Amino acid sequence: RESDSLSLFPSHHWVPGLRFVFVITPTYRRITQRLDLTRLFNTFALAASNVHMIVVEDSVNRTAKVERVLNESTLLHWSHRHVKTSAGLHVKGSEQRNEGIRTIREIVFNETDSELRKAYEDAVVYFADDDNAYDVRILDELRKVRNVGTWPVGLSGQRIAERCEVNATTGKITGYSAWNELRAYPIDTAGFGLHVRHFLQDPPLLWKIRSKKGRLESDFLEQTNVSKWDIEPLADNCTKVYTWHVKTHIGDKKRPADFDKKFDV
Repeated sequence: RESDSLSLFPSHHWVPGLRFVFVITPTYRRITQRLDLTRLFNTFALAASNVHMIVVEDSVNRTAKVERVLNESTLLHWSHRHVKTSAGLHVKGSEQRNEGIRTIREIVFNETDSELRKAYEDAVVYFADDDNAYDVRILDELRKVRNVGTWPVGLSGQRIAERCEVNATTGKITGYSAWNELRAYPIDTAGFGLHVRHFLQDPPLLWKIRSKKGRLESDFLEQTNVSKWDIEPLADNCTKVYTWHVKTHIGDKKRPADFDKKFDV
């Protein structure tokens, strides 16, 4: 279906009956940024439609480089935002994710196409860090989420995969195999998705910008009032891996600030 909605950029095409997925991705300037964003965009661009990528730069302004990578991608729907991380924070990325949440609220509440707004109001939200790797089938799992859902994350927490353990008979979570299993929610950021209603309520669910290292996901998920035992186990009862921690890097040597002046890295 074609719509003249301003929220559908750059493509005005969307598919009724297919759940929308909002993907929020924080990013910051570094030598592997273009590599990571290109890989990320190429994966989510494989979706037929109804995926809106919200890229939020840790910067005082939107940069021409990220804008160009977005424009050169084949993503059907995207937004480009920015917010600079406040000084003194232990864990970065929360302010950018919160800006992404504000963008979702802006998109939904300002939508004048009634059919499209109804679709937005049943969307799923995913937080996809730009230095992870994703299989496009993660979208199939996201579209199954009714409240809060989880799936394994490969190569995370110094394990082959961090994941929930499920009773095959009841389909309920019985435990977690993860780094520091005593955490309130031993789940990696890439390992869960939430119904958009959590972000359309007043006040919306937001990331706590002063969370301590190792507490970020727990501080966030505790606000849902969904027990870690009542989260929906997806990806075939948390046995299929569709996202991985890979963290691209090129060694510890410090790179010049103008590393991409001569070469389009």
